[in-house]
Amino acid sequence: MCGRTTHLYTWREIYDQLAGFLDALDPTLADLDGPEPAYNVPPKAEVPVLRNKDGVIAGAMMQWWLVPHWSKSPDSRYPTFNARSETAHEKPAFRTPFRERRCVVPVSGFYEWAKLPGGGKQPYYITRADGQVLLFAGLWDTWGDPSIGPPRESCTVLTTAANAQMSGVHDRMPCILEPEHLQAWMSSDTESVDVIRDLLEPAAEGLLQMHAVDPRVGNIRNTGIDLIEPLA
Repeated sequence: MCGRTTHLYTWREIYDQLAGFLDALDPTLADLDGPEPAYNVPPKAEVPVLRNKDGVIAGAMMQWWLVPHWSKSPDSRYPTFNARSETAHEKPAFRTPFRERRCVVPVSGFYEWAKLPGGGKQPYYITRADGQVLLFAGLWDTWGDPSIGPPRESCTVLTTAANAQMSGVHDRMPCILEPEHLQAWMSSDTESVDVIRDLLEPAAEGLLQMHAVDPRVGNIRNTGIDLIEPLA
């Protein structure tokens, strides 16, 4: 699973890292303000997202908790901040976005909790070993009811089985896309479920690095750069 992230890259930095891999990346992305640095981002928070809108890969801030377009309410008692990549194409909440509204959630890192032999859990902070932006494969949707307010855009992060490195912490991990796979993932021409699922393999060994961090990250009220520092 993936239930906590960090966002330390600006839109400009995201644009600079990805411009060579996406033909239709909106150049105005580089001129957007923010997003503000965030060291403890939980589900239902606003997160930066890249999505294909009318043939242009544009940036947006979305709620990290997908609300299906057919939902009667913008609130859901079922957790939809993650979706299993193996079955998302079959689930009512995710199957249409899986075919038509795939996105990328760019993050600088994420947290995962390992169970300790004597009880309790130890959080780890995980980033790319090369320091580049992590590109989570995601799905997005738009929910709207004119009687309540303007349309709301929301997203989910797809997950897969953990690779060998992550398996010591958790049995699931986010689906991490390599930049060279972005074009196929974001293209509206990619409709085959098998082709889409082939892009959602566990991350290559050695792609990630991790270190233990202070358990205070478990409380979403705690913020600050000290949360990502290695535990003494």
